[in-house]
Order: sequence, then C-alpha cells, then structure tokens
Amino acid sequence: MKENFKALDGIRGLTALYVMIHHARLALTQSYQNGLSIHPEKYAWYDKLMVYAFSSFKFGHEAVIIFFVLSGFVIHLKQSDKNYNFEHFNVFTYFKKRVIRIYPTLIVSFILVIILDYFAWLFTQTNFQEIFSKYSYNSFFFNLFLIPDATIWGYNFPVWSLKHEWFFYILYPFLLWLAKRHYVLALLIIIGLYTSYAFGFSIPYIGTAAYTLTVWSLGCVLAGIYKNMNSMKWISYLLLLCFVYPFINKSNSYYPLSDAIFGLIVVGSLSIIIAYKNSPVNGFLKKFAWLGAFSYSIYLLHAPFLNFYQTLILNYRQSHALPYHLWFVLLSIMVTIPIIYLIYYFTERIALNYNRKI
Repeated sequence: MKENFKALDGIRGLTALYVMIHHARLALTQSYQNGLSIHPEKYAWYDKLMVYAFSSFKFGHEAVIIFFVLSGFVIHLKQSDKNYNFEHFNVFTYFKKRVIRIYPTLIVSFILVIILDYFAWLFTQTNFQEIFSKYSYNSFFFNLFLIPDATIWGYNFPVWSLKHEWFFYILYPFLLWLAKRHYVLALLIIIGLYTSYAFGFSIPYIGTAAYTLTVWSLGCVLAGIYKNMNSMKWISYLLLLCFVYPFINKSNSYYPLSDAIFGLIVVGSLSIIIAYKNSPVNGFLKKFAWLGAFSYSIYLLHAPFLNFYQTLILNYRQSHALPYHLWFVLLSIMVTIPIIYLIYYFTERIALNYNRKI
C-alpha cells in the first residue's frame, strides 16, 4: 500500500517546496508590479529571465489547497473502511497520533521564531519593542491550542493552515461516526458550515476553517471512492473545471467557491496519479518521496528564516526597498533546506518513528 502512494509523498514534498519558493519571492525580492514593470533598467537580462521563471510560483494559496485534499485522503484512507465502520476506530489512539505528528515541529517553530527574532535584533540593533511587539501570552496560547481564527504568534504565517488541519482532525471522528449512521447528516454539517461562511457569517474561533473543511472533505470522498471501487479514472473529468477556475478566481471574495472548485481539480488530478501507478508522471513524482518525508518541517519552519533574511538584507542595504534581483531567493532556499532537514532529523523524524510503533 505504501509503495502505491509514494507519488503522493512526492507531491507533498514538491508542494511544500513550492510554498517556500512562493514566500521567498515575496520576502526577498521586489514584486513584478514594483520592480520589473516600472524599473526594467535595474534588471540584467538574466535577472529578467529569473523574474519570469519564478512568476510560476505565485500560486501559494492553491498549493495549500493541495495539502488539504491530500490530508483528507490520507486520514480517511487510514482510519475507516469502505463501510465507515467505527468499531475499529480508537479515538484515543487517533488523537495521540495526531498530537505526536503535529506538536513536536509546532513547538520547535515557536522556539525558532523567538531565536531568529532575537538574532535579528542582535545583528541589526533595531528597536527591541518593534521586533517583539507581535508576541503576547494570549496569542501564544491561542496558537498553542491551534484555534483557527487566532492571530499569528510571531512571524510564522503558514501556521494558519495547520490550525485548519487541527479543526478538521477534531471534527473527523464525529463526522465518521455520524456517516456510519446517516451519511446525509454528516454531509449537511459540512455543507452548513461552508454555506454559513460563504454568506458572510463567520463563526467565532472557527473563521475560514468553516469552508476549508469542505476542501479537506473532498480528500475523504476521494479515499472513500478508492476503497469502494479501486478505480477512479472517471473522476479525471473533474479536470474540466480547470477551464472554469481562472474566471472564478478573480477576487478574494470568491475564495469559498474558488477553493472548492480548485479542490475538485486536485481530486481529479490525484485520481489520475493513483489510477495510473506505472505512468511516467507517477514515476517522476516517486523520485521526490524523500522530500515528502520532511515536507511538514519545510512548510512550518521556512517562514521565520525568510523573515530573518529579509531583516538582515534590508539592514545591510540601509533601505526599506527589497533587491531588484532574485539571487537572495535562490541563496535562501539552498541555505535553509539543509538546516530544516537537520531540525527534522532530530524532531519530526523521531515523532514519525514513534507513531509507527503505536
């Protein structure tokens, strides 16, 4: 079974790297609108080429949707059988494994943002209060318990999606139990939460997680179809929604709808990858399974490093303007990935090995 889904590990790793590059572009170089479009004279031909090449990394939000669908697929594939049998589902073991999976790296991220902010202050001698004003006890505890609509503690904004994941994990046992008794009731709860947010009602402490639950649930649906039919080639027709998505995704106000549509596109794509296990694409993705092993660490730990680099660069340049080239983007990735791997080796890897023994 694990061999069959190595391609999904590759997708997870490449997606985490994609998000990191997306954020590195935003943190360490001028945007196209503020850079090349109005100051082309500041770019050599190879810098212009890099700007256009890296413009393909602007879909960071869509990458997170891929994570949500993958997560729903993997969780439901492991935790339920094709009849939604709850008899073999141990709630205590389920949450124990989720805590062990999530919290070691999360705690490291809390420590990391403080350490890097301290060194940023030490190297730049900027105002101490200015750097550490984003920390508070309330924010810390809200983030420690992964409350979805809590403000970010420190400079580690990717945590927002982890809060959503935790909300999904909490609801999943209840929805699985409900689906065994009456599938429609579980579906109505998911649709109800989605609709409430789509029509402007934000539920306290849940916020946008009310509608992203639908995206995560699409992964569960994909797992259910896989278990029942073991043939998902027909779901590939969902890829036709690719033609609709650009028209829907024109404004932030369309996020609930555009994310749901993109989630369906991801489901269609994954169905092809899973169905055609011996395809060249599948083989290519399997080569990046090693990257998927520490994709969670890449995703959760890269932002504090990028913020640290940005502080140093702006201080060195004695300016509030970011560079007009992308060499710092490349350098930051090459420096940070090995550091994150070392952190993974002594934290997340140990937690994963312990989870396998449970």
